Amino acid sequence: MGKTTDVRRFRTTDDLWDAFKEAVDRSPDPEADMSKVLRAFVRWYVHDPGAKLPERPDPPETSH
Repeated sequence: MGKTTDVRRFRTTDDLWDAFKEAVDRSPDPEADMSKVLRAFVRWYVHDPGAKLPERPDPPETSH
């Protein structure tokens, strides 16, 4: 497998993408960004040696 950094497309709804961005913004990893989280998940999903799931943030606070 080559080590290119070509742009890949990922399709989802605007609502899901916005929720993902908000979750990444709440990430316990201060260096997290959406691409980093997606790459970590994909590496874990394909059993890349040493890959770990990215840590999930706490759920958003809700007002009742």
